[in-house]
Amino acid sequence: MKRIWTTPRPKTNCEGVSRRDFLRVGSLGALGLSLPEFLRMQAASAAPGKPKKDVNCILMFMNGGPSHMDTFDLKPNAPSDYRGEFKPVNTNVKGIQISEHLPLLAKQTDKLALVRGFTSPEGSHARACHLMLTGYRILPILEYPGYGSVVFKEKGFRNAVPPYVAIPSTLRSGGPGYLGGAYQPFSVGQPGKGKFTVRDLKSPVDDARTRARSEMLARANGRFGQNDPDHTLAPVDKFYQRAFDLVNSPEAKKAFDLSQETEKLRAEYGSGFGQSCLLARRLVEAGSRFVTLSKGGWDTHSNNFKSLKTRLLPDLDRGWATLMRDLQDRGLLENTLIIWMGEFGRTPKVNKKAGRDHWPKGMTVVFAGGGVPGGQVIGKTDDKGQRPVERPVSPADMATTIYDILGVNWHKVYHTSTGRPIRVAQDGSVVSELTG
Repeated sequence: MKRIWTTPRPKTNCEGVSRRDFLRVGSLGALGLSLPEFLRMQAASAAPGKPKKDVNCILMFMNGGPSHMDTFDLKPNAPSDYRGEFKPVNTNVKGIQISEHLPLLAKQTDKLALVRGFTSPEGSHARACHLMLTGYRILPILEYPGYGSVVFKEKGFRNAVPPYVAIPSTLRSGGPGYLGGAYQPFSVGQPGKGKFTVRDLKSPVDDARTRARSEMLARANGRFGQNDPDHTLAPVDKFYQRAFDLVNSPEAKKAFDLSQETEKLRAEYGSGFGQSCLLARRLVEAGSRFVTLSKGGWDTHSNNFKSLKTRLLPDLDRGWATLMRDLQDRGLLENTLIIWMGEFGRTPKVNKKAGRDHWPKGMTVVFAGGGVPGGQVIGKTDDKGQRPVERPVSPADMATTIYDILGVNWHKVYHTSTGRPIRVAQDGSVVSELTG
């Protein structure tokens, strides 16, 4: 039976616990949570002290690697086999130009911070995804946690709405890594134009039977506690209630219900990626702390310009621009960080198939909201878009910056199941231009 916090792609348990060691508590199978997961959630929510900031995050990840040369770092004066087919257009910020196929974002560039000096050493999909989503290079013996899982661990729940949500599914290397399955994102599937439902928010039995099971479990636990007191199991009751609340909470169900929005606003967001953006807005409004949106199709080794022009960029432009406007209208943009990235950029030189290949040495990452000063460009690539020539920014720098904006202590040390100490982020420097 599917567990609430389980990714569609099974993960190796980095804590050294076999499947037979997972204890099922009473009728929790119907709600999908196991005892170890409850205990880890207890630790996450009980962290002492208050974070210095309470900023949410929506991470838009372009699976495959988007071309910086055709989106946010065009080179109109480069040779034709580098600059490609697209032309730059002026934005609402003097001196900043972006792709002609992002006209709506061009009108909101005053909210964007374009990190054009981003550079990475990894050019393969799996290794690059891990580095971009964790700040650490991948190791064969250890998987590091993604940003959302760290935020989940440090800040816990606000209410019944999951603090870390993945739309439509968990990103490769966006999971909890060595932190364990309790910090797995809640994957919801792909929202579309029609009725959207999340299966895990519906109990497999009716409300009356669910309540009866809850009461039966409470009685059984009460008798067990009288005969064999074990205070280490006390947190189970609390997190059984958390799971029960998620399945039965009107607020949680409402957060995932896109039909609550007007048809006009849904149409403004557009289909596909736009509906994912709308769901992300509803989730942070309802209490989620970190939401990932993945959009595939960016691995354009051939027909790069046709794919971008007809399919990828119009969908991105509409959904992203509407999301920023909607967040601002609701007073949420200032405390919601938006990050746009892929695992790498694409080759500045166009190949024989009218495509661009993998290129991590120079690319663009975009930040908006969350108190980040907009209307700025950070760094610069050379005249052909190959490498940074000003203000290079690394994945380690990005990790420390993201955690700093979100109010997470990136100096903090975690320990793996074997006792190995690991800092939340390694030796990167905060990009001061992004932190205001």
